[in-house]
Amino acid sequence: MSQELSNSERHTWQVIQNHYQEIPRISISEMAEMAYVSISTVNRTVRKKGYAGYSDFRYSVKEKTTTDLKANKFSQEVLNAIQKNEEELLKTINGISANSIEAAVKAIDKANEIIIIACGLSGNPAREMLQKLQLYHKHVSFQNEASSMEYYAQFLNSSDLIIAITLFGETPEINKTIEIAKSHGAKVLTLTAVEDSTANSLTDISLVGYKSRLEVTFFELAVHSRIPLHILVRVLFDSYSIYKNELDRKIPVHQIEATLH
Repeated sequence: MSQELSNSERHTWQVIQNHYQEIPRISISEMAEMAYVSISTVNRTVRKKGYAGYSDFRYSVKEKTTTDLKANKFSQEVLNAIQKNEEELLKTINGISANSIEAAVKAIDKANEIIIIACGLSGNPAREMLQKLQLYHKHVSFQNEASSMEYYAQFLNSSDLIIAITLFGETPEINKTIEIAKSHGAKVLTLTAVEDSTANSLTDISLVGYKSRLEVTFFELAVHSRIPLHILVRVLFDSYSIYKNELDRKIPVHQIEATLH
């Protein structure tokens, strides 16, 4: 049974209602910050509304959302697709290694020249990486054709870096280019979703995301979700930005992980 709310609790409940659809993704500490109240006020508010606590409230919102989708005649396949994207997002973020991020950030910062290589739809996160690194005036280029990748790789040296963005790590053109770059002394950073892959066996530094086994498309083309690669690019660039902004203060990069989560 609902109880009368105090002024601060009414304000808290209004903030909760304003962000109702986001509740399953908002922690109690985040909600407290959003409402400018204490965690205990958030808990007290939802308890007065008939819930055991904020965790119970979050669960009920998530269950109601799923029920609403089913009531709106969403098929099980659509629900699976939603869960697939959520799974890739959460497992990629939770699986990111702070040590690998630190090594990648330092390699990017140290490199005189950077070449980003990718094929097909993996070119989208690669272009995002290109544009963001250009903001920091890095000497960086993007190659997505086999002949171009192999040609430019032969001019790299030990002061340069090649970044391979490849979903499964088995694209022949990508792996051949990595081998050429390594033969000239370049350092290799790989972003992929398969740890046990050829590309990862060739790399110096790897960032590995999570790729769900569920596929909801039926095309013969390579249209697999690149969500894990986009997340890795985003986290890597955020980390690089923090590193550059805080470099003068000498903040260790391994502290970045706490900021990202």
